[in-house]
Amino acid sequence: MSNVVTFKGIQRSCKIINNVKNYTEIVVHHALQDYLRNNTIACSCERCLADIMALTLNRLPARYYVSMQGELIIKSESLVLSDQVRVMADVVYAVQQVSTKPSHSLVP
Repeated sequence: MSNVVTFKGIQRSCKIINNVKNYTEIVVHHALQDYLRNNTIACSCERCLADIMALTLNRLPARYYVSMQGELIIKSESLVLSDQVRVMADVVYAVQQVSTKPSHSLVP
């Protein structure tokens, strides 16, 4: 039996993958927006914001879902205050790290 995947099979596989969502990404994005509303950072270019998101997401567990029911379950579980505090603490940590060592030079 061959392990070769046809182009049609690849398209189908991509559709399935596109249905998988990571709720942690949504939570981190909202937490970062909240942080930026109340604080200034050394650089808020797309690259630095992406670095902050990536660093924060790498410090937190992923929470995947594929259905509306799964999303609702994960949302209800993430309402715990300690989880919200941890997310914001990791956002602050990432902001500090990226501000200290951005991926590009800071121009005054």
